[in-house]
Amino acid sequence: MSVTDVVAQLRQAHALLTQARHATRQADAAITDGAAIFATATHDSTQPEVAQANHLATRSAEDVRAAHALLAGAQDVIDGYCRDIAGHGIGEGGSLVSVLPPIGDTRTRPPPSTGPPPPADEHTDPQIRYADEIAELRRRGAEVKPHDVVRAERLDDGRIVWIENGDGDSGRNHILLPRRVRNFEEVHIPREEIENLLFAALRSGTVVGHCGRDRPVYEVEYLGERRRVAVNTTTEGKIYGANPIARRRKIRRDLHRK
Repeated sequence: MSVTDVVAQLRQAHALLTQARHATRQADAAITDGAAIFATATHDSTQPEVAQANHLATRSAEDVRAAHALLAGAQDVIDGYCRDIAGHGIGEGGSLVSVLPPIGDTRTRPPPSTGPPPPADEHTDPQIRYADEIAELRRRGAEVKPHDVVRAERLDDGRIVWIENGDGDSGRNHILLPRRVRNFEEVHIPREEIENLLFAALRSGTVVGHCGRDRPVYEVEYLGERRRVAVNTTTEGKIYGANPIARRRKIRRDLHRK
């Protein structure tokens, strides 16, 4: 079998794993929703079967999330093997192989949807919701902690930016320290909008200067006003610090102080 044939087979395996990972997302969402409905319906029940069902739902959700992560690991291995034998990854050097059923084969194709599109899976945990971004960051060698990721987003230039819970010195917990939240509130950014502002700045803002040692200051239209916010990211794209900048405050144009 030629290298081209092997790569084609690897792409097909990779695509099938992508479908399997999508299925685990759907399973996790169904388990979460089903458990919520069951909990509401049996709120006042003291029957042992109720506790058993809740326990099994929790275990099932953990299992499908673990499966999702393991499938991502398998894709990483396939991608690495493809690079070793062909000099490029699965997503490079040609289109991925389609593994959808052929037209007319209805055995595995779900019926067409007649209602509104399903809601975004905001109810799933971030490790599942951003599994694709996390997997790509890991392939790139980024220092990412999947279990600690809060939010991730791919920018127009292809770069992935993300934020982790972190601690008092960096990450979301650092940015949302009470004194820092007060700083944002002083420029009319409530606590619940801080994270959205940071991603809006990185997504569509313009760097207009710098503050501190090396923190770029972004200007962006947000909540109907031109806002300025300083955001620190690693070279890999992880957000680890941020603070608001009043429009009247002077900022330096150069990266470093002269």
